[in-house]
Amino acid sequence: MYSLIIAVMFTSGTNPELPLLMESYKTLNECRLELVEISKLPEYELVVSPLLSYSVAKETEDKTTMAFCVKNMKSI
Repeated sequence: MYSLIIAVMFTSGTNPELPLLMESYKTLNECRLELVEISKLPEYELVVSPLLSYSVAKETEDKTTMAFCVKNMKSI
């Protein structure tokens, strides 16, 4: 089971919010396909990073919002 997680990071140095579990998928491929759909929304960009693999990012002046897939939420 894979989970789609959303995390928000603030540039102001305030305490980060806990990542939110948005949806669960049976396969990693299904989860990644959902990321591709999210990346079609305005201001969201599909990113491939060494740490998170496929992810979606939205950057504003004061925060960055990331969506990514994980197999085990406890590993975050």
